[in-house]
Amino acid sequence: MRKFIIIFIIVAVILTSLVYVDYFNAKANNTYPKLSLKSEDDDAYIYSAIFYRVYYCKVNKKYMIGSYSEKNICPKNYEYVNDTYTNSQGIVISKRDLQLLTSEGIYTSEMVENMNSEKQVKDAVHVANSYLKNIYKVVNELEDFRVIVFPEFKEDEDGNYKWIYNEEEDYYCLSEDSSEYAKYDNEECGVFEKFKMDKEWCENYKNSTLIYEDNIDNLCESE
Repeated sequence: MRKFIIIFIIVAVILTSLVYVDYFNAKANNTYPKLSLKSEDDDAYIYSAIFYRVYYCKVNKKYMIGSYSEKNICPKNYEYVNDTYTNSQGIVISKRDLQLLTSEGIYTSEMVENMNSEKQVKDAVHVANSYLKNIYKVVNELEDFRVIVFPEFKEDEDGNYKWIYNEEEDYYCLSEDSSEYAKYDNEECGVFEKFKMDKEWCENYKNSTLIYEDNIDNLCESE
């Protein structure tokens, strides 16, 4: 009996380790979990793992992680009238704002449909924009720091809005621990400042999928 318990514990530890490694691999490399069952609906390919699901969204061609309690988190193929969309609550949302909210999965289609005031939309836009504009891209690795660029949310040639990195100007230095950044000019770093969010953002981000991000609350910690 004791031998059986020991074997069971070893197997459980191995399986748990595999599940966690699979999860972090899917999250870090924007892919699907290998230990999962695949299915499909109109909006996505769905990979059901043990504790979570990963959706490969057909509209924006991105992998998004969600829980079993959530419905399909992929953005819908919205139909616009005069570059606006009216949700189920009768709230009119501009095409730009809607794509900002949904294209990276900060808000699910279900969350968008439940927004019942212009203020709620405005708060959500502030949350999504403030967070996503800080998703930097490393363009150079120097001895003491990395050089990064930040994206801008722009309209593309197809009339859709996307986050686009300009790698030819507006360079910044990234601190060694990735918690601070500074303007990079004439091969020198300016004054470093922390990645921090304002009070409004900190009051509203918990209504988005960002609540599932690791260490997201660090962005709201006071000095």
